[in-house]
Amino acid sequence: MELTIDPKIAEQGVTLAYSVIEFTNEAYNKKIWQELVDPLLKQIETEDTIERIKEEPQIIATKKVYRTFGKDPARFRPSSESLWRRIVQQKGLYQINALVDLNNYFSLKWKLPFGVYDLAKITEPIQLMVGQAEHYAGIGNKSLNLENLLILTDKAGAFGSPTADSTRGMITEKTTKALLIGYQFASDSVIEQTEVKTILENYLSDCRVVEQGIS
Repeated sequence: MELTIDPKIAEQGVTLAYSVIEFTNEAYNKKIWQELVDPLLKQIETEDTIERIKEEPQIIATKKVYRTFGKDPARFRPSSESLWRRIVQQKGLYQINALVDLNNYFSLKWKLPFGVYDLAKITEPIQLMVGQAEHYAGIGNKSLNLENLLILTDKAGAFGSPTADSTRGMITEKTTKALLIGYQFASDSVIEQTEVKTILENYLSDCRVVEQGIS
């Protein structure tokens, strides 16, 4: 996988933990919800608070990088914080499809933004860079202002960010090959790639992790 990070972003300690997978997606996977998602949601609803979110080291590190590049993390929240706040506020979690549901689980588990992209819709090389004055259509959102936001780009332009991904690379039930990315904003890597691999291969149908790495 040709996945690189702009040097000025890498200098801030940002890394990308990625997995390339081949699998069969499905609209709903009962096992994912019963064994992974629901227990984690119950734990968060019982134990966590907004103050706890504000004090989380991963959230603090993420917001610091946003501010460094001139993006207000209060207006453009990292997806991990938005998701976590939603659960704490008893608003529940949308069920999308098997892979997207696991993506959200990983984000809540490690308190970091995760994104997942259909490799039939994006092309290598892929780079994490700082966005210019442009917009894209975010999944479930209105047009997202990419200026000063960390964005993933390919030859066709921006398709992802740790705030909200675009509709261009979105996962559907027809997706068979995907790129999963965990955005890490502190110098230390916290995402356990072996655990990611085990979960993906154990819970997704016909799943094979083709490649993993840290960029």
